[in-house]
Amino acid sequence: MASGNKPGRRSYGLRATRTVRYPAEYDEIFVRRAEESGIPISSWLALAVCQQAGLDVPEYVKDELEEARRKQSRQATDEELDMPRTA
Repeated sequence: MASGNKPGRRSYGLRATRTVRYPAEYDEIFVRRAEESGIPISSWLALAVCQQAGLDVPEYVKDELEEARRKQSRQATDEELDMPRTA
């Protein structure tokens, strides 16, 4: 009998799909902001839309943001601890 735990990516729950059109020159900006945030562009767009509409940010986006913050914190710590090696 299956335990209900599937391997792979966790479910984000029911989501809607929309095609969104915006000026092409904005795409580079949106992609850069998503990369700076450490989350996928689709999650960044969902975040931006929710914030603009005054809605709660989906839990999966919050989780991705938290994981990105932890990763950035680890990287910063690693950089601080990176000491030159002497022979």
